[in-house]
Amino acid sequence: MTWECAECNVDDRQNRIDGVCHHCGKPLCRHDQVLIADDAFANFSGEASQIAVHCKACRRQHHPRGVSLGRQRQ
Repeated sequence: MTWECAECNVDDRQNRIDGVCHHCGKPLCRHDQVLIADDAFANFSGEASQIAVHCKACRRQHHPRGVSLGRQRQ
């Protein structure tokens, strides 16, 4: 079975699909991943201790003021 990016429909033979949006679960290629320091994984309120992968829609919906750390993982 081949995975496809939910944003651009590229399959994993063409581009690595190695992330899923932590809100909606869409599979995402590295190009379409939006990385945000998200407090969903924090021990204390207001503390962002982990980076979370987001799709573009969930970034707008859940983190409109959040600071994106870039779009591609290294």
